[in-house]
Amino acid sequence: MKKVFVIFICALFATTIIYGQKKRVALVTFYVDKYINADKIVETSRASTYEKTREDDPRFDLRPILQNFHETFMKDYVKKFPFELIPEEEVLNHEMFKAYKGLDGIESQDSIDNLNDAINDRFISIEGYNVLLTGGNVLRSWRTESHLIKILEDIDVDGVMFVYMHYAWEPKVAMGGLGNCGIRAYINMDLFNKESKKVLKLEEFATSKKGVALIQGAPIFNYDKLMPMCESATDKLLDDLNKELPKYIKKVDKKL
Repeated sequence: MKKVFVIFICALFATTIIYGQKKRVALVTFYVDKYINADKIVETSRASTYEKTREDDPRFDLRPILQNFHETFMKDYVKKFPFELIPEEEVLNHEMFKAYKGLDGIESQDSIDNLNDAINDRFISIEGYNVLLTGGNVLRSWRTESHLIKILEDIDVDGVMFVYMHYAWEPKVAMGGLGNCGIRAYINMDLFNKESKKVLKLEEFATSKKGVALIQGAPIFNYDKLMPMCESATDKLLDDLNKELPKYIKKVDKKL
């Protein structure tokens, strides 16, 4: 009887240890899209607004905003997660991870070069991370997240997380093409488990307090006005997200 009791206690203890361990998640990308979405402004002005964000003018540089978000994420948000985020250096120094570009299935070197150029032109990532887009194929086993889970299996990952930001023009008051237009900031967090099933899809946004004139459906702006709007929207969003994050992640652990 005592032997049976001891076996039962040992099994219970082992089960407690297993279920008490936090799942391990790898952060695999962290970037911002510098093309400010212009779908909500007049179509004839969209091309010119995109051109301004492509000019690499030092007055429009989203790197400090991205860096601040990354620091906030690692310092504050990570504490709220019901899982363990694998140390960045463990992921970023993984040789197979460093080599992975997310361009599987593209056979032509010219096509790969063109896509790399397009990605470098449009996206800015935190140093050490490649810009990796989720999905990429109808078959789950061929998608980016599936490849990453396989690549990182030797460091015992239970899931992979993609974090990225983007911006859009957001008319505030507009009648007959006249009014005021601000910038809306978006933050996305996508988390996939070992089966490459999405267990978290977070998209939060906030609109800048600052704005510019909207004339004939087009925002009238220069770089000196654009950056403060992006900063204003991001600051509000980070504050809102810090409060809302627990609501999003409360059921994540069970799905991992």
